[in-house]
Amino acid sequence: MRAVLAIAFAASAAAFSPVTKTASKSALNALAPKDELGAIPPIGFFDPLGLCKNGPYGSEEDNFYHYRGVEVKHGRIAMAATLGMLTQQNYHFEGYLSPSADLKFADIPNGLGALSAVPLIGWVQMAVVIGAHEVLIKQREGKKPGDFGTGYFGVSMDDQSAKQIRALNIEISNGRLAMLGILGMFASEIVHNGEVLAETKVFGS
Repeated sequence: MRAVLAIAFAASAAAFSPVTKTASKSALNALAPKDELGAIPPIGFFDPLGLCKNGPYGSEEDNFYHYRGVEVKHGRIAMAATLGMLTQQNYHFEGYLSPSADLKFADIPNGLGALSAVPLIGWVQMAVVIGAHEVLIKQREGKKPGDFGTGYFGVSMDDQSAKQIRALNIEISNGRLAMLGILGMFASEIVHNGEVLAETKVFGS
């Protein structure tokens, strides 16, 4: 079991490996970070700590490429997590999560309580899937951070077209909102002593 855990978490750690500089230079096409996607009014380009200029990944463009890739990835995860929290509050999969433990999906609580309710082997399986995704699905060289060749919801768009730029800005904005949203849900759960989405009571739910 220890060997399985070590392999699983080593694979999933690839999610945090630095992005190669070669891809970043061609992807950014020498655009300054302040002119890149995501510099949206009213705030515009926001880097109060100077991470792009002073980061450890090389030039200002290389640093931006790395941090934007991390932002997009975390935004996508947060969007999925936010939808998952809202969905699981009202619906559960039918059947068993772990037949050997007589554990049904309906037995798993929503929110942070799931961390202790899901068996260890379940977390190992998730870590293996995440690790496999990080190893097998690669960022396309010469493309914007987060471009894995699958299109936007499976729809291919021309590079730098108005449609693509609008769609990518929407994704970045929604990802930022989702990161704040899921953190807010977790904080609320802690403040309300484990009650998930307590604020929804105001809507009569």
